[in-house]
Amino acid sequence: MFKLVHAASIISVVMPAPARNITACLFLCVAATAPAAETRHATDPETGIETWETAAQGVSLRLTQILPDQVRGFYLARGFDAGSVELLAAGACVFQTVLRNESARGTIEFSLADWRIVTARGERPLKLEADWQKDWGERGVPLAARTAFRYALYPTQHRYDIGDWNMGMTTYALSLGSRFDLRFVWREGDKRHEAVLAGVRCATEARP
Repeated sequence: MFKLVHAASIISVVMPAPARNITACLFLCVAATAPAAETRHATDPETGIETWETAAQGVSLRLTQILPDQVRGFYLARGFDAGSVELLAAGACVFQTVLRNESARGTIEFSLADWRIVTARGERPLKLEADWQKDWGERGVPLAARTAFRYALYPTQHRYDIGDWNMGMTTYALSLGSRFDLRFVWREGDKRHEAVLAGVRCATEARP
């Protein structure tokens, strides 16, 4: 069962520049009326794997932890050497990711390059497929394994009509067990939207 863990997520929409005679106070009052998105959290009682989900403006996002041993098993079976796998399994956080256009007014577009990890130390971008491919190339990971990696990751950019969705891995350059908020961004035409998935926690090694 999901439970609510955060109620302060804010969705913002880029709008035409306000007239010069509109004060900053008025702008803040209008922004405060923007709808908020709640983050729901669930834990699998058998595995301890945690999931976070939120929805805003007809778009939903869900992150589910992928345990380090699951990462190891998946990529060792696809031709990665143990050292390279360990960079991913123990040196980053990996989540199964599902983004859906459930009922947005039209087609949405997104780029993971716009998304930001938010921690007490500030903001940082996700580690994207192109970043990893540079690492894999330097380490001599075989092309077939690198291709499998590309198809397992969530697409860096895409566009969804109503009802469209996708599933894949996203990666975060954080230590195991870290907590963060994820500010995710999408566009409908010339309007930019964002929402926050709050209180996400990176997986740790499997429980004994």
